[in-house]
Amino acid sequence: MPPQPRPTKGFSLGTLVGARIIVQPSTLVMLAVLAFIFASGSGEVSSRTFILGLSLAVILFASVFLHEASHALVVRAFGRRVDEIVLTLWGGHTSFDARNLTPAVAGVTALAGPAANLVLGLGIMGAAGLGLLTGLPGQILAWAGYANLLLAAFNALPGIPMDGGRVLESLVWAMTGKRHTGMLVAAWGGRVVAIGLVLWAVGTPLLQGQQPDLFSLVWAVLLFSILWPAASAALKHSQTVGRRIGVTAGTLMSPAAPVPYDVTVADALVTAESYGATEIVVLSADGAPAGRFDVGIARSVPEERRPATGLDAVAMPLPRGASVELDDDAERLVERLREWWGKTDAWVVLRDGEPVGVLRLLDAMNALR
Repeated sequence: MPPQPRPTKGFSLGTLVGARIIVQPSTLVMLAVLAFIFASGSGEVSSRTFILGLSLAVILFASVFLHEASHALVVRAFGRRVDEIVLTLWGGHTSFDARNLTPAVAGVTALAGPAANLVLGLGIMGAAGLGLLTGLPGQILAWAGYANLLLAAFNALPGIPMDGGRVLESLVWAMTGKRHTGMLVAAWGGRVVAIGLVLWAVGTPLLQGQQPDLFSLVWAVLLFSILWPAASAALKHSQTVGRRIGVTAGTLMSPAAPVPYDVTVADALVTAESYGATEIVVLSADGAPAGRFDVGIARSVPEERRPATGLDAVAMPLPRGASVELDDDAERLVERLREWWGKTDAWVVLRDGEPVGVLRLLDAMNALR
């Protein structure tokens, strides 16, 4: 199991299904901003209207939390580890163990957030429609329903970084068998959504013969500044994922021959020639890889000295455990890079526990970036 990511900084509110619930300080800033915006909607800001605005802002962020909690609960239902639920300046995100995802897991997890807001919003609006609460409590209840429906609609938009984009990615992935194709389509969807929001804010009032509303325009531009970079980053990542298809430790390694620690350089060269290897892996007394060296280094030893030269003169030590499996794919290699970068410059590549190659971390990084 991979190590858990470094905890996000912020205020901790406990845990849910093992995930830390974190509220970043910027969330409090947004609460105050939204409270002021809601309070000034009537044209007058007073302590009463500000308290009402703050209540509406808290309801909005509570709806965001329920959205993220739904993601977490579904991820946990799939048996995956959930690390954090984080509320941020612009909403929130849920981090979890995303190794070896399938289209079904990714799609259902993404769908859970908007679906929860939709069900909650419809339920609250139905309750508000019964008229059991009137006046200010009734208005707040109606707002809670509206906020959830708004979150559901926005997050269902078919483009990354919205959940609808992740659902679209999963559908294309399932149909084509290629995750990077799904990501590519959903990333372009995110760009279309970003442009569409600005066109909607400007075009709708113009078609009605009115000037664009400054408030709507500012929000549209603000959303564009968030959505366009996120979609562009996803587009770039899809290209990286595409390049990684078919990359394994076996395709990147240099062939290696294993030799015991107590042989000479001359013996090692004979073994390497019989294997057709360009690298030599030195085995310790218990058979574990303990060092390695390039055949070229061994050949630099004068021929007449090779029969009397031990491997300690040419071998570079390897930390115990610095190895990967022959069929480890790109995702696994990226994970191993995070674990081993700065601790070794190469891995031994194993097949059924036997060394068959050497993979330099720099070569792996260049192939996977």
